[in-house]
Amino acid sequence: MPLQARNKPSVEFSLASIADMVFLLLIFFMLTSTFVNQAGVKVDLPQSASKQPSPGRNTVTITADLQYYWNNEKVSKEEVRKRIQAVLTDDNPDNNVITLRVDRQVTMGEAAYVISAVAEFKGSIVIATKRK
Repeated sequence: MPLQARNKPSVEFSLASIADMVFLLLIFFMLTSTFVNQAGVKVDLPQSASKQPSPGRNTVTITADLQYYWNNEKVSKEEVRKRIQAVLTDDNPDNNVITLRVDRQVTMGEAAYVISAVAEFKGSIVIATKRK
């Protein structure tokens, strides 16, 4: 007479605890993730309906008092042109896009100086704006 065990081990697997763990991990990563924030020189950007972040690795900022900044470092107007040339003539294709951050009070002539320098060295430019 064969003996059979009365208590058979359960082969079912409960998914309730896995759902809880996934939910907690989702909350953890949402709270600890960094958000895209343009830190540095304070300028009053013009408004736009665009929702895309700027892809430029290098940034030129022109403040209301016509101070020029290259990647948050204060430089002269002529130095901006030299740095644009140096970045756009290197072999790194990631540097081919320059972000232009211009205060709303700055005239178009100052922005055109930077835009023409980028165009001269065959680069692309993205004008940073803030959302409405």
